[in-house]
Amino acid sequence: MGDNPRVAYMLEHGPLPHWVKVARHHREQAAQEAAEAASHAESEPEPVPPRGRHRAPRPWWVWPATAISSTLLLGLNALDIVGQNLTHQISFLT
Repeated sequence: MGDNPRVAYMLEHGPLPHWVKVARHHREQAAQEAAEAASHAESEPEPVPPRGRHRAPRPWWVWPATAISSTLLLGLNALDIVGQNLTHQISFLT
């Protein structure tokens, strides 16, 4: 086995490279922090959402659009009536 380069490298440098040990340490530290966060989250009660409106607000453009359209329709009808009366009174237009 001494002729095998992999075995010779492992005997010279150890069974695991340094980056493996560092990666294991980081994983263990991350797992420990996650466990602490989970235990901390379990100890605190969930925050109660603030009470407020239970439905979405109505769009702001509904009432102004209704008012403008009804005003335009009323104006159109008024102009139509005035136009009919003017043409009947003036004899040379009919």
